[in-house]
Amino acid sequence: MIDVVNLTKRYRGDAVVEALTFSVKPGTVTGFLGPNGSGKTTTARMILGLTSPDAGRATVGGRRYRDLDFPLREIGALLNPGAVNPARTAIEHLRWLAAANRLPAARAELVIGMVGLDAAAGRKVAGFSLGMRQRLGIAAALIGDPATLLLDEPINGLDPEGIRWIRTFMQGLADEGRTVFVSSHLMSEMALTAGELVVIGRGRLIAAESVKSFVARVDSTVRVRSPQLDDLEVALAETGATVWRSGEALEVVGMPIEHVGSVAGRIGAVLYELSSQHASLEDAFMRLTGELCEYTAEAVA
Repeated sequence: MIDVVNLTKRYRGDAVVEALTFSVKPGTVTGFLGPNGSGKTTTARMILGLTSPDAGRATVGGRRYRDLDFPLREIGALLNPGAVNPARTAIEHLRWLAAANRLPAARAELVIGMVGLDAAAGRKVAGFSLGMRQRLGIAAALIGDPATLLLDEPINGLDPEGIRWIRTFMQGLADEGRTVFVSSHLMSEMALTAGELVVIGRGRLIAAESVKSFVARVDSTVRVRSPQLDDLEVALAETGATVWRSGEALEVVGMPIEHVGSVAGRIGAVLYELSSQHASLEDAFMRLTGELCEYTAEAVA
């Protein structure tokens, strides 16, 4: 379990993380989301004892990282898959980690098999692709059989098969009762992988809740197509619904689909389409964090 309480970090007087409080519980994959510059990496580094907070605390299983006798037995982390001596082979790297944490050498062989790198165990890391380095990094995170995992962008560099593998793998680890905390920019994958979310923006907490609850913050819409679109638009607006044109259809917010159908029936409108359009995780994320993005692109005319 990871607990973050009033965590604060400033650089040159500017708050990168400000009074951040949340908990990551075992048994589910928790996604860690935020726009670029939101403070995710700084938060992860403070959890792992790589950066000292100015205030507050971050604990793993109730203890600060620096107080753990054998950290890799408590929390496994993937922050930078390139942080490996390129002259070592994959299995040498893992055996070195095992020895440093007083773990049996057999753990190296076990975890390299878990991530599907058996055939590349004797190859030097210098020749690894980004996807292979990601798998090696995950193996390193698992070397101590920790109850908690913190993975930063583990999907980067993976092909479609690898993405599907890591999704299933992380869910399997959570099903074993582990705490799995995953940072990613791929909303579609987080929607498929995570059960819970921690969302931050400009160093402050925006949400700490289930994916379902977070998406429900954004109203779903009802899409309507009809040859009597003008009359239907007026009738719906008179009931208090928010209505706007979208091509040859109306988008209706603030009214259940059944009520939209009833209004159409009352005025005798023929319907070509009446459907609910539910917000995706990406829709919810963009609407709730759009103003907090450090960099935004202008539309090209």
